[in-house]
Amino acid sequence: MNQPSARLALRTCILVSAFLTLVALAVSLADDSLLPKELAEWKAAQETEDDAAAMIVGLVLVMPLIAALIASMVGLFMFKKWGAWLYLGVSLLGALFMLIGPNVESGLSAFLSDLDTFVVGITLGIAFFSKALEPDESTY
Repeated sequence: MNQPSARLALRTCILVSAFLTLVALAVSLADDSLLPKELAEWKAAQETEDDAAAMIVGLVLVMPLIAALIASMVGLFMFKKWGAWLYLGVSLLGALFMLIGPNVESGLSAFLSDLDTFVVGITLGIAFFSKALEPDESTY
C-alpha cells in the first residue's frame, strides 16, 4: 500500500472508531431497556448506593484514559508515531478495564463494542505495518 492510500485508510479508521465509540456510548445509556427483564433486574440489583464511591473512583481513573485516547487519535490523525504508541497503550489499558467484574450489556451494545475493537485492530495494523506514519515521500 502506498503512503497516500495508507494515510487515507488510517484517517478513515480513526473517524470510524470515533463514530462507533459515540454510538456505542449512546446505546449503552439506553441499554437497560434493551435487556431482557431478568438481566435488567440483576443489573439493577448490582447497582447499590455503595457503588457511588466506586463510580467516582472509576471516573477519576477513566478521565485520564479518555484524555489519552483523544490525544492519541489526534496524534494518529496528524501521522505522528507517538500517537500510534499512545493509541496502543490506551487500547490495552481499556481492555484491562474489562477485567474489573461482570458486565451485562445488550446484544447491540456488544456488537458495537466488538466492531470498534475490530476497527482499532485495523487502525493499529495500518499505523505500525504500513508507510502511513513515515515522513512524506515527496520530501525526498
